[in-house]
Amino acid sequence: MIKPQSWTSREEALLLINAYLDGELDAAAAVEVERRMGADATLQAEYDRLLNLRTRIVAGIGKDQASDALRVRIAAIAEPDMAPAPGRSVKAVARRFDWRQMAAAMLIAASLGSGASYFVLQLDMASDEVASIVAGHQRALLAAAPVDVASTDRHTVKPWFDGKLALSPRIVDLAAEGFPLIGGRVEMLKGQAVPVLVYRRRAHLVSVVATPEHGGKDDGASGRIATRDGYAVRVWRGSDFVYYAVADLPAEELDSFVASWRQQAARE
Repeated sequence: MIKPQSWTSREEALLLINAYLDGELDAAAAVEVERRMGADATLQAEYDRLLNLRTRIVAGIGKDQASDALRVRIAAIAEPDMAPAPGRSVKAVARRFDWRQMAAAMLIAASLGSGASYFVLQLDMASDEVASIVAGHQRALLAAAPVDVASTDRHTVKPWFDGKLALSPRIVDLAAEGFPLIGGRVEMLKGQAVPVLVYRRRAHLVSVVATPEHGGKDDGASGRIATRDGYAVRVWRGSDFVYYAVADLPAEELDSFVASWRQQAARE
């Protein structure tokens, strides 16, 4: 299995650990999966769960003996042409049909099916969140002013957030990189008031939505990449927050913004 050109989202990482467990990844992809699991306890825990499940299934096969009659019934369901013919013994059919392999396959399929449902649910939730963030950015563009507090000075914007929210985000100065700060606003996301920093890039605006994650830190992992209604979205983890940057900029320019943000934040 060849690693996709882009698999930086969390959902793709969760799916790929199943391929890693089965030895289906190429060497480069396998190393990347190992690196991501080492940096993300949730991914490591999911891998450990699947590995433990497979080990238990393999260890349990062969301990319980099914009757010949049950084996024949299973064989008849799986392969109708294996039903006993006149003169053909029940035991012969039971011996020929490897019912243990089928049972193991059914258990593994059920487990992976459950895991897949979880991954799809997580993907839907992430998609809804991105949709809400893009919608907020669009509303700001249509509003009389895209910010509630207008200032290029982060030492003005930071205290404004401090007075309105229990936890305010890091604010970095990126004017030298071509992304000057123009202010901030507060939006509602999933029923919670969250801070939004606003930067400018020529005639474009970049909204940076910060959702609280107490104890979180930037581990250097690649951020998630998404596109919604023509807007590019980048998601990464920082100190006590998960950040979402959205803009109608070319992808490479938004990537440059995020890279500059993370480098500047790491130096402060």
